[in-house]
Amino acid sequence: MSAILPIIPVSDLRSNTKQTLALVKDEPVVLTQRGRATAVLLNIDAYNEMVQRLQRLEDFRDEAVALLAQARMDSLEFVGPDALADLYQEKLEEDLPFALPV
Repeated sequence: MSAILPIIPVSDLRSNTKQTLALVKDEPVVLTQRGRATAVLLNIDAYNEMVQRLQRLEDFRDEAVALLAQARMDSLEFVGPDALADLYQEKLEEDLPFALPV
């Protein structure tokens, strides 16, 4: 995907739907109306991947909050960021086939 997305007026979408949909197969397209960006078109696979990534990130966030709460309950001492990051990384490695940087 290029850094600059193609920009197409809505009126062009109406008259060149087939060409615009062909373009969307490769990268998102910004639709404009009266010269202002109003929407982004992207192919269904990219959309589904984006939704799945967002869900995983939300799940990881929730897990981090739960780990922090558990660490606080298990210990009356301060849980430093390195210890929390280690706990978080362990959980990620259990859930994912790859490790994310912490």
